[in-house]
Amino acid sequence: MPRLLSKGITTSVVILAMRASVMACKFGLAIFVGRYLDLSSLGIYGLAVGAVAIAPVIVGLGMVHVIMRDAVVLPIGQLTNHLRHYWSFTASVYALALIVAAIQTAVFDISGLWILIIIIMIFEHFGNDVFQLLSNLERPLAANVNAFLRGSAWILVYIPIAIWDEHFRSLPALFGFWLAGSASAVALFFLTNLSWPWKAAFAFPFELSWITKTIKNSFLIYISDLSFVASLYIDRYLVTLFLGLELAGIYFLYWSVASAASNLVSMTVLQLQRPLLIKAHHAGAEKHRYLSGNFLRTTTWVTVVLGLATGGAFYVLLPLLKQPSIADHLPAFWLIMAALGMRNIADAGAMVLFTAHRDRIMTITNVASVILMIVAQISLLPLLGLYGAGAAILMTFFGITLWRLRLIFALPREVTKP
Repeated sequence: MPRLLSKGITTSVVILAMRASVMACKFGLAIFVGRYLDLSSLGIYGLAVGAVAIAPVIVGLGMVHVIMRDAVVLPIGQLTNHLRHYWSFTASVYALALIVAAIQTAVFDISGLWILIIIIMIFEHFGNDVFQLLSNLERPLAANVNAFLRGSAWILVYIPIAIWDEHFRSLPALFGFWLAGSASAVALFFLTNLSWPWKAAFAFPFELSWITKTIKNSFLIYISDLSFVASLYIDRYLVTLFLGLELAGIYFLYWSVASAASNLVSMTVLQLQRPLLIKAHHAGAEKHRYLSGNFLRTTTWVTVVLGLATGGAFYVLLPLLKQPSIADHLPAFWLIMAALGMRNIADAGAMVLFTAHRDRIMTITNVASVILMIVAQISLLPLLGLYGAGAAILMTFFGITLWRLRLIFALPREVTKP
């Protein structure tokens, strides 16, 4: 028993260290780009990050959430077969996108940087799927090694090299290291799970009917997921449209700092609670409701603590950036920090609805959030600039949080689905 306890504590410490590293590295990379490249490059990098995040949602058609939710109870053979079909489909879509991008690059003399970004999309897509899979299978150490390779390890290698050799201070070099990190995470998953029946799964004929059936079953989740990711990343494109690339770079820097804290909340609270909430739903509505209350309270106080700590760290590092324009909008920084903190709580509410299989109402709230976000951004950006961007997010997710809390706790206890 003492040995098991010691092993559990060691694993928890290692996971916490990896999560902290991911947060710090993304934080540090944004600062590095702003310091050693320029704010316009930071803006382009921010747009690429958004594209890499949005593409898997569009391509995946919502199937991943159905597969990963069912992975908790599926036999390994059936799970492997589902993954084989899903990943074969997504790989085909990305292959087509690469062909189109290559033709456009050759014919219209477009920058080849987007070909590199599409390849990153492929590995980030599979890597994120693997993270969700391992988390739902209650293999948190393996899941966080995956996240560490994709979000930290390559940055720890890239930044020292780029500081030492200025030839690496470019977006193509940065994206090349990013690709290496993402590819290594996917390769590690397959190397450590060779015992899964991959060969048997690929030996069977490809069933297009399984794809169409899963897409049909995933439709509500797809609309919800698409709305969710749009509400998360649409702001940077609107900021670029209304304020220009340099202010978009400042906005992305502020957003990156706030997002670093949000990501740590997600990894330390949301991802760990997700499989527990799924199991609690199967155990009964009352147990799910009780666990949901604890989960939302924990999310709130962890968000506040990490937000203040991250904001304080940014103030300490601010002089190192040597970019006076970044310090000209610091009230907007705190507004954005508060806005993404509010979004954490709203996202926790969405997870409660998802794990209770209340997909329809979750989808409605997600669609509403992106509509409100776009309207608020378009209304406030021309009037308030960066302050408008932060205010739009805060107003949107304050309203969405209240709505989701009412849906979760105001209904009769015996009701678990809309």
